[in-house]
Amino acid sequence: MEKKKKNKKEEEVIELNPQNGTEYEPTTCEKKILEVLLNPEYRNKKVTEICTIAGVDRKVYYRAFDKPEFVAYYKKISVNLTIKAVAPMVNAFVKWGLSGSFQHGKVILEMAEVYKEKQQLDINKTIPISELVDE
Repeated sequence: MEKKKKNKKEEEVIELNPQNGTEYEPTTCEKKILEVLLNPEYRNKKVTEICTIAGVDRKVYYRAFDKPEFVAYYKKISVNLTIKAVAPMVNAFVKWGLSGSFQHGKVILEMAEVYKEKQQLDINKTIPISELVDE
């Protein structure tokens, strides 16, 4: 079976439409908003700036986020992007941990459940009898 190569445009459409087979389809303006919101370059932008970059009115932005379907769609795309970013982040942590970074190494060992931070419990604490007995 021959694999068809996808061009950049097709990949973007797939990225912005992870709910294939479901009813909700964002409008053209909503897709423009999503493209800006999901672009790490625009991470700390304010609503006005996001709308300017997307080329849409602020009212369109607020109307979109008033729709539960749009919010659910946005959340799903965000989660998918996060999941895709996990492997490269883990690889980076392993690399830094192996190069001597204590914090990075500690995180990797905790993730692998090889290391657990020591916790101190105060077993000499006095507890009033009223807290132990039901009246």
